[in-house]
Parts: sequence; structure tokens; C-alpha cells
Amino acid sequence: MGLFNSIFADLYCPKTGRMSMDTEIQIKWQDPKVRGASSYHVGDILEEVEDEYDNTWIRTDFICNVCSSFTKGWKGIEYIKSDDQSRHVIFVRLESGKIREILSEEDFYKIGVRTFVDYL
Repeated sequence: MGLFNSIFADLYCPKTGRMSMDTEIQIKWQDPKVRGASSYHVGDILEEVEDEYDNTWIRTDFICNVCSSFTKGWKGIEYIKSDDQSRHVIFVRLESGKIREILSEEDFYKIGVRTFVDYL
């Protein structure tokens, strides 16, 4: 699987209409030497972004914390099993390495942009 970095954001769940708070978007859009479990938010600059992902929209997805089923594990710790994951498509816009915005699939298609890099 390899190392990845993450973007954390509050993301809309299209299934329930609620917000999935502080949700992780796993990314591998950077040079492998800077991938090491770093965390970012909208407005942050990603270091060493690979050319195909910079200055464009990226279609990706996230595991929803609202509509995925949680399981209680050891000492009551809750987690989402792979089979219980509910994923939703989102679009992330990078500009000069900066995370500019994150849109739901529905909102993205409303703005009329038709070109993006697929990272699903």
C-alpha cells in the first residue's frame, strides 16, 4: 500500500444530508519522499505535488463517518470495517500546490467544469 498523506475536512454526506466532520481524504499526489502521514486542510500548501495533480481538479473519494457502519472493537474502540465503508465522490482543486477547495460531486457538476484528473 505504501505511505500516504491526508487532507482533513468537513464533508457533505449526500446520503443523509449531514456533515461528516473532520473526515480524512487519503492522498498520494506528492513525490514519494514527502509522503509520511502528514495532515493538511483547505488553504494549506502540499509540498512536491506531482505535475499531473497540480493546477487542476482531482476526482477522489472519502469514507463517510456519517453513513458508514461502525463496529466496536477492543476496549470499545469504534472503527469502520472495510465491508461497512460507505464512500462518496468529491473533487479537490489544487492551484500551485495549494488546496483551494473541496466540492461534493453534485456541487462540482453545477459549476460546469468538465476536466479533471481521476484518482478513484
